[in-house]
Amino acid sequence: MNFSKNPMLKSGLFAAMTLLSGLMLTGCLSDLEAPQLPPAAYVSIYQGSPDAPALDIFANANRVTNMPLNYSEVLAYSAFYPGNRTFRIAPFNSATSLVEKQFPLVADSVYSFFVVQEGEAVNAILAEDVWTEPATNRIRLRLVNLSPDAGELSLQAGEAAADLVSGVDFKEVTAFKDLPSGNTTLRIKSSTGATLITSGTLELRSKRVYTLIVRGKKSEASGDKKLDIQLITNYIY
Repeated sequence: MNFSKNPMLKSGLFAAMTLLSGLMLTGCLSDLEAPQLPPAAYVSIYQGSPDAPALDIFANANRVTNMPLNYSEVLAYSAFYPGNRTFRIAPFNSATSLVEKQFPLVADSVYSFFVVQEGEAVNAILAEDVWTEPATNRIRLRLVNLSPDAGELSLQAGEAAADLVSGVDFKEVTAFKDLPSGNTTLRIKSSTGATLITSGTLELRSKRVYTLIVRGKKSEASGDKKLDIQLITNYIY
């Protein structure tokens, strides 16, 4: 997301980080301008590796997590220095890395970082989050396939005859699609068209941006590692 084209998005992401300091400074610095924030990229982190232990995440030498990041947990967008950043994933409180990956971060851009299962190993992917503001009574939704053994997937929304997206392979992150807001049911289908997962009735609220994550293993019949879906809210206008 290019903030220069969407200043409202930039101010929205900044708001939570600056509100407390603004309240504290109002009484004594009311005649001064607020300090300029340094350039930053914004990254959320999702732990989608079902076989990984609780994790620590580092960006270069900086520890990103302040508590164990467990499977299916997500860290909201946080500010990162732009440039080439080396992300290191390690078991919680361990000096041994599971994987290190370098990704370029561009100032005033928004990203999602996904920890994934690659065979018996842990890996990571980074996607730039690019969306346009939904109209009233509309939403934006994308699909992320983090299941290592489910194959290509399709997403059907409501009673629509055509799939919203199809042929989504492991580690693939689709573009955000436009949908009407309101109550709906989402279905994940296999490459043969068989329904793998059907959600309950979901309330998709107007002018919001969502990510639907397919996680877990098709080979697991039950438990936390079984194939499942998880809906995450990226942004609220």
